[in-house]
Amino acid sequence: MNKGGINIWAVLVAAVVYWLLGAAWFTIFSNAWLASIGKTMEQLQGAVNAGIAYSIALVCNLIIAYVLGWVVIRTGEQTAVRGITIGALLWVGLVGTTIGTAFIFEGRSLEGFVLTAGYPLVGMLVMGAIVGGWKK
Repeated sequence: MNKGGINIWAVLVAAVVYWLLGAAWFTIFSNAWLASIGKTMEQLQGAVNAGIAYSIALVCNLIIAYVLGWVVIRTGEQTAVRGITIGALLWVGLVGTTIGTAFIFEGRSLEGFVLTAGYPLVGMLVMGAIVGGWKK
């Protein structure tokens, strides 16, 4: 077990990178994603305060990055490869299965699942590399 502490800078950078990935992801895939949720951009803009939404997303990303870093450090060697591996395992065990369960009961499409769940998968792999590879 690694006794080192969490690198707060790595957590901050990983969270911001994940946040920026979300901006790019949902810009690139916006039309397909909107179609998969049955909404227009105008509907979302009218229902959600963008400043609050982006702030909450960043706080959530900080929590994900911290927890991912904590798991990497507390369970073994701190490396980028282990961070990526743990990010993938946590995604499969927690995120993908949770989103998948919701999607199947909501009767939503596989394409929608890939678009919605793909972002945290890629994000957790990238965050895992950052928090795993950037030692304190």
